[in-house]
Amino acid sequence: MMFYETIVAPITAMSRSGVGIIRISGPAVLKIINVFFKISMKARFAHYVSFLDFNGDVIDKGIAVFFPSPQSFTGEDVLEFQGHGNPILMDLLIQNIVLIKNVRIAKPGEFSERAFLNQKIDLIQAEAISDLINSQSKLSIEASLRSLSGNFSKKINSIIKKLKEIYSRIEGYINFPDEINNPTILKDIEKYLIQIITLIKNLIDTARKSDFLNKGIKAVIAGPPNVGKSSLFNYLVNQTASIVTDIPGTTRDVIRQTILVNGIRFELLDTAGLRESENIVEIIGIKLAKKNIHSCDHIFLILDITQDQIFNNQLVKKYINNLKDNQSITIIFNKIDLINQTPSVKMIYKKHFCILLSIQKKLGLDFLKNHINKISVKCNNIEGIFLARRRHLLALKKSLKYLISGYKKWNLNSCLEFLSDNLRLAIEELSIITGKLSSEDLLNKIFSDFCIGK
Repeated sequence: MMFYETIVAPITAMSRSGVGIIRISGPAVLKIINVFFKISMKARFAHYVSFLDFNGDVIDKGIAVFFPSPQSFTGEDVLEFQGHGNPILMDLLIQNIVLIKNVRIAKPGEFSERAFLNQKIDLIQAEAISDLINSQSKLSIEASLRSLSGNFSKKINSIIKKLKEIYSRIEGYINFPDEINNPTILKDIEKYLIQIITLIKNLIDTARKSDFLNKGIKAVIAGPPNVGKSSLFNYLVNQTASIVTDIPGTTRDVIRQTILVNGIRFELLDTAGLRESENIVEIIGIKLAKKNIHSCDHIFLILDITQDQIFNNQLVKKYINNLKDNQSITIIFNKIDLINQTPSVKMIYKKHFCILLSIQKKLGLDFLKNHINKISVKCNNIEGIFLARRRHLLALKKSLKYLISGYKKWNLNSCLEFLSDNLRLAIEELSIITGKLSSEDLLNKIFSDFCIGK
């Protein structure tokens, strides 16, 4: 795709540093080379040059590299100038460049958008660039690189290819039933369709797991007042982030800190004690606590082992209502140093993982850390995982829904036409993931989240 405008932007931070790099892409690149460098450049060769203004005065000196179309990141003529990392100097260079006709400053993500539109990368790979830049752990970097190298795209394209083959077989059977003399064709269609449904289910499972690499695990420390929630929080984040007192209801706001465990980000939340209250500020804090409990991935429910009410096995329901399928819970019994004999709470709460400890006396804390390690291992022990976004997961779910619905209808009344239509809809949903079928609004939304220079 040809663009009449040439775009320019810094691809390093506009701050004082050793090197500042400016990227230019578009049809005016050769003119810019002629005007500001006044030399003939070899392709993909590092030239030590002077950047001249319109009066012929030197603004900066550095390395310039020319990447001719189509062998460049964007698929257009591209020039990169590596000068000194002074933001005033870089801005001066850009202000000179945009004086050339049809040259303007690039929008966020516009270089990647042009690479996508020129079929240098697909939409998954374009998003992987942004994900790689924003990755906050080694594992998410590795997963982003797999998506950038095309691993996820290959899986999607392979499924699309298989679906198109089934679709063409069905259409041929519908339109030319007398000419297709193959008694096993319907059995073959069913076999391949079941295989593809299984493949998509596996992809959805991997995409869900990859979400932990992208956003981390949101873990809420919850429970009644004065059971040691803030003390546990401070221990896990290794700093005094929450105020600890003997006064019930001290914690009223939600306190957040992030820790890294085996490459997985844990966003830990210390919340207000769950109880009936008439204090308006405390009530707001309790509502916030319940809201975060409802939306988190893991709950650390901490209880005081010296209280008789712990023997009521309905206690979890009192504090944690409507635990969702994708949520997990650990029940922590604190203050074991204050009792002579340990009650058999694990028998009472046998449906849940239980830990007995004393935060004040530092008893059982290593066991808790090992437990958190095991939670992280479950999340990162995924061979060849890639990063999947929410829109990818939604499209996969929709395509699976179309396939299962079409398959059931076909089994019910042998309606191949309905199955054929649903196959087409499933193919469209999967094509949206890679960008082969996409709207302008979707592209604008995706690329506007990129940083300048990408």
